[in-house]
Amino acid sequence: MSSAPHTQALQAARSLAAALIGDPFYRAVTVACGEDEAARLAMLEAYFALALVEGEQAGRVDLADDGGNGAAIWTTDTPAAQRQAAYAQREDALRVLLGEQGYAHFTAIVENMEHALAPHALQDAWYLSIAGIAPDAQGRGLGASVLAPGLAAVDAAGAACFLETYNERSLPFYARLGFVVAGRYAEAVTGCDYWLMVRPPHAA
Repeated sequence: MSSAPHTQALQAARSLAAALIGDPFYRAVTVACGEDEAARLAMLEAYFALALVEGEQAGRVDLADDGGNGAAIWTTDTPAAQRQAAYAQREDALRVLLGEQGYAHFTAIVENMEHALAPHALQDAWYLSIAGIAPDAQGRGLGASVLAPGLAAVDAAGAACFLETYNERSLPFYARLGFVVAGRYAEAVTGCDYWLMVRPPHAA
C-alpha cells in the first residue's frame, strides 16, 4: 500500500499492540517491562510503529479499515538489498527500544526460527510477518479482509507464502485461507511451541 497517514499508522500500531500483547514472542522481547503491562503496551506500540515503517520500505502493509483497527505486514519479493537496508534500520532502533535483554531475546528467537525454517526451501516465498486486529474490533471479518489484498498479490506473483504463529487457536482461521501446517517447533527462549504454516502458490 502507499504510505499510511501518520495518525492511521499510529492507530494501527496501537491495535497491533493490544492484539498481540499476550503473544509469547512479544512478551519475551519486552522483558524489560517486567510485570508493568502499561509499559509493555507502550513498548509494543513503538515496536509495531517501526515494523510498519519497515513493511512499507521492504514489502507491503495493509490496514484493516479506515480506523486503523489492525494491520498485516508482509515481506515480499522486494529486492534483497532494499529489504536488508530496511531491516538494518529497524534493528538499530530495536536495540535501543528493547534494551539489552529484550534485544538478546529478539535476536535469539529470530535465529531459532530461521534455523527451523531452513529445510523448507521458502527463500522465494512471501512472509506474513505480523497480523493482528484490535480486540474490540475482532469478530467482524476484519482479519480475513486485511489479509485479502496481500494474498491476492501473492497469487498474482505466483508465489508461495508462509507465517509462524504461537496461537494454536488461529490455525483453523489460516487454514481457511489456504495455509497448511508445515511444522510444529519448540522455541527455547519463549519456552513455547509455535507452528509454521505454508500456503502454496495459487492461481491468480
